[in-house]
Amino acid sequence: MNHRLPLNQSDVRAGRSGGGPVQMLRRIFRPRTLDFETASWEIFYLIFRPKRVYKNLYYHKQTKNKWARDDPSFFLLLNVLLLISALGWGLAYQPGIVRIIRLMFYMVLVDFLLLGLVIAAVFYFTIRKFLTKKGDQFSQGALEYAYCFDVHCNGFLIVWLLLYVLQFVLLPVLTKDNWLALFVGNTLYAFSTCYYFLVTFYGYSSLPFLEHTEFILLPIPIIIIFYIASLFGFNVVQHMVEFYFGK
Repeated sequence: MNHRLPLNQSDVRAGRSGGGPVQMLRRIFRPRTLDFETASWEIFYLIFRPKRVYKNLYYHKQTKNKWARDDPSFFLLLNVLLLISALGWGLAYQPGIVRIIRLMFYMVLVDFLLLGLVIAAVFYFTIRKFLTKKGDQFSQGALEYAYCFDVHCNGFLIVWLLLYVLQFVLLPVLTKDNWLALFVGNTLYAFSTCYYFLVTFYGYSSLPFLEHTEFILLPIPIIIIFYIASLFGFNVVQHMVEFYFGK
């Protein structure tokens, strides 16, 4: 069975022309080289079948000589989705143009981008030091920081779906002072965070030069413990609303 996602001619051209930050920036300003069709398929599979996205890694490495994406289409789509959802939050809960714009920038630049760069850096240095196989045969399998950020973007998609979209729809119910609202809201946060680490695990376990990647799943039982403890009276949604909107 062929597990590869749809490819078009821009993929082939990109593979021949190399990659890197400069190439990524060039493609942003050349819409015809962007492959939004494949990026859309990746969004679909990351939600329903995240393992399938990483089954393309070997083909990607062979054709483009890198593990990270060289097409910014997925990153751009995710930013657009974040901006739209942040605009919805701002219109609903932040009166005033300036406060809405400030909220949009915070949700995109801080929540997603800045936090993602930090998380990617932590994984990059930690994995290179502790989870990389030793030996000359793995010398060509150097972990790329750009790939670490790709993994963060992949994992953040479910966070966006549950905490930026579904939570927005359910917020009038989730902020009520009853245990059912607390249970549903806290479950959203716990599930989205656990799913983030699961997708992250899939991303790194797919690299042949890494070992013991199951350690990446260690935060999940810790999250579950905090989740169970929070059910005794700590409403995560109410604290989120107070942090972002002062309500």
